[in-house]
Amino acid sequence: MKSFKKSFLFFLFISVLLVFKSGFGQQSVDSLTYYTKSIEVGQSEQSLPKAYRFFSKHFAIAKANDDVRAMVYDLCILAELDFKIGFYDASEATCVKGLALLDTQEISAYNSWFRKFFYNQLGQVYKEKQLYNQAFKKYYKALALANSSLDSLVAYNNIAIVLKHQNQFKEAENTLEKAVGLFVRVDDSLEIARVLDNLGVIKHQLKKTESFTYFKKALDIRKRSENVFSLYPSYKSLATYYLSINDSAQATKLALKAYNVAALTNSLTYKLDATKLRLRVGDYGIANEYMHLNDSLEDIKRSSQNKFALLKYNVSKSELQSEKEKNEKQVFQFIAVLVFVLGLSLFFIMKTKNTKDKLQQVYITETRISKKVHDEVANDVYQIMTKLQDKSRINETVLDDLEHIYNKTRDISKENSTIDFGLYFDELLSDLLLTYKSATVNVITRGVSAVRWQSVSEEKKMTAYRVLQELMTNMKKHSQASLVLLIFNQKDKKIEINYSDNGVGCKIKKQNGLQNAENRIQTINGTITFESEENNGFKAKIII
Repeated sequence: MKSFKKSFLFFLFISVLLVFKSGFGQQSVDSLTYYTKSIEVGQSEQSLPKAYRFFSKHFAIAKANDDVRAMVYDLCILAELDFKIGFYDASEATCVKGLALLDTQEISAYNSWFRKFFYNQLGQVYKEKQLYNQAFKKYYKALALANSSLDSLVAYNNIAIVLKHQNQFKEAENTLEKAVGLFVRVDDSLEIARVLDNLGVIKHQLKKTESFTYFKKALDIRKRSENVFSLYPSYKSLATYYLSINDSAQATKLALKAYNVAALTNSLTYKLDATKLRLRVGDYGIANEYMHLNDSLEDIKRSSQNKFALLKYNVSKSELQSEKEKNEKQVFQFIAVLVFVLGLSLFFIMKTKNTKDKLQQVYITETRISKKVHDEVANDVYQIMTKLQDKSRINETVLDDLEHIYNKTRDISKENSTIDFGLYFDELLSDLLLTYKSATVNVITRGVSAVRWQSVSEEKKMTAYRVLQELMTNMKKHSQASLVLLIFNQKDKKIEINYSDNGVGCKIKKQNGLQNAENRIQTINGTITFESEENNGFKAKIII
């Protein structure tokens, strides 16, 4: 009682046409169909290594393309090939690999069908290894996934076969009776015939006289089908039945019919089984052919197993090489990314350092000029003013002019003097802004203390200080404003400063002070925008 693969092969042919048509050329699809048919019942055992080689290569291509459906399909065939050649452990491992792939996919009819196949294949593997409890578990898992009466019928038939191997004939009969109850909803006549034939075998073991009726029904159904090979199990079952009731003539007749069906196949396994059956019924003239077929089949199996072993070694070697190349590629990619990130980081670090150095150099230069103006020019002017005050005849206008020069020099010195970036920068900034407050100009500040200045770099503090200083100086010189409003806001790490006055306004020309302000802001990757119209005040928005 062997499980029939007709529904399995039919589904695989449909898979070839529907799944692979879009992803492979016609020649590849034809090859898939050809090699899939090579595992069909009745085909030559010599074709199995070629099929294994083809599907191993096909699996490697599918894996490289991350085509999970194709990979599952290939594993399905490879598991069947391993089983046919007698590599049960390899077939088991391939099934487990296929199930693991299916676990990564969404639930679908396609997923469910192949999952059932792998469970059924594992059931066959465990049955051949006489691990019957394991076989039961897998067959019942396949039964749980049944979504049609045919699926359930096949599962019951497989379970009954395991029970028969355990000599649990009554339980096997009950299981097959469940399958019989599904006949009215099953259109597959050959699956029905298989159940009837198996039920006849079980009932004969139980000494029930109606067993012959089941053999006859199965044979009649198979005769009506176009599948000649399906007649073989019926002829074999009937020959065995007649042999058991000592009807040698009928047993010999049916054994010969089974032999003639086997002769139509390319399978030495079938031919050997048929000659063995003829020997059992007493046809000893076939003994030499039996020995020849047995030797030939053993040679082919041995050769096939060696070829399979070599193929598996080459496939494993190829997979290891591919995995090694993949790992090396990943290492190189990681190194390339690391070098790029480090290079980019170094670029920005150097750029930031360069910007910082430039700002620091500007600050040092301004401070040096301030000190020089204060120490040399301002002091000299002050001494001249002191001397001139003792000369009664000196024109007062000259003294006023000198005082004006002195005050301007002092202002220049103050504007470029050293800035204290300590803990109280907000107070320093407020003091700067309030120095521009006078009897005619009101300066209002909001939010300057709300900014977290302690977390702001010295470069940004220096830039903010100098830019506001230039804006206020520009206001004092040109705007004729009576009101200046400065609003400070901090949003995350960004500081926004809005300046506005009610002066005479101007056409925006980025010269001198405004250009300097813009240049300073750009060096710290900030932004500054100006807005002004004549007789409508002046506005500036700074973001650092």
